[in-house]
Amino acid sequence: MSKKTRISVRQVTVLMFMSLIGDMLLFYPTMITHIAHQDAWISSILSIPLGLIIIYVLIRVHELYPNLTLIEAIRKILGPVLGTVVSCWYLFYFLMNTVLIAREVGDFLTTQLFVETPLRVLLAMGIALMVLTALAGIEAFGRVSEMLLPAYILIFSGLFLALLPQVQLSNVRPVLENGLAPVAQGMVPGVAMPFAGMSIMLMVFPYVNKKEHFKKDILLASLIGGIVISLFLLLSLLVIGPFVTHYSPYISSVLTTKINELNYITRVESLVALTWALAAYFKGVLFFYAFTFGTPQLFRISNSRPFVIPAGAIVFGMTISITPNVFYYVRTLVYPMAAWHYTNGLIIPLLLWIVYLCRQKWKHRQNTSKNE
Repeated sequence: MSKKTRISVRQVTVLMFMSLIGDMLLFYPTMITHIAHQDAWISSILSIPLGLIIIYVLIRVHELYPNLTLIEAIRKILGPVLGTVVSCWYLFYFLMNTVLIAREVGDFLTTQLFVETPLRVLLAMGIALMVLTALAGIEAFGRVSEMLLPAYILIFSGLFLALLPQVQLSNVRPVLENGLAPVAQGMVPGVAMPFAGMSIMLMVFPYVNKKEHFKKDILLASLIGGIVISLFLLLSLLVIGPFVTHYSPYISSVLTTKINELNYITRVESLVALTWALAAYFKGVLFFYAFTFGTPQLFRISNSRPFVIPAGAIVFGMTISITPNVFYYVRTLVYPMAAWHYTNGLIIPLLLWIVYLCRQKWKHRQNTSKNE
């Protein structure tokens, strides 16, 4: 990605919103309800302010070296040796998240929409689209996201309004039946999955034409994204109840079935399924960008385009072996993935911030002693 590449604050705000929602609408309700049951909506709402703190930390880390990507800033702060090790850690993180999201979208499409299409065909098509998007550049991707946002909001709003007549408040009662412990446990992935995973944006922020309201817009996009996924979780609980939400891997398909039962809007499954897959695709593309453009930056290679297609081949090969199915991901990998997101989205950024401040203070003392 060339340093001359630029996107507007509005475009990066849309990318932030779309990537924060990303694949959350595919499995987020099932994941949180599996832990907190009918109180999952409380976990989700309480996760929002904690998530905004993480986003604020990421913004402050970006402001240390606003013209450098995360990979470049790490080497600048930690030095060439330790910086290289931490950068490789992040590149592996970017790669694995690209693989996971591609597999999530492939599993979703092959089970809910294209049931007779082989999984490998759908994976190949999705990854090929990622490769083409990466070759087109972040500017083109930013414009496309800006164009598709109104349609996405319209479809989500229509789904929400269409299901309001079927809301049953008894589905979320009794409140706090098992105490605060399940709510707190549900907040662990509730903060990690949507918000801590946004360390990926540190690879995009340097290419934004900065304005005074940049920080405010990013935090606002994060807040709205958190509210959207919390509303979706609450809607799932109120319409179909915690039991079905708990045991349904893709709750959006169940919700669209409920719309069909009203008889005045029918056959919306395909539209909703493609909308959710599109949101996950946006997040997957950003992780793919970070891996394909971060790796050449680590090795000081100016032209990253030749690396894009081989990276796509690596992603395709790993999607087959990364996980057997979505149930394994939701039931087994939730807490390990949450810990990984916290490490890369909060702990390491805080350490980078602390090391930077210590180095600046040390330089200031050295300069003061020389002047004396």
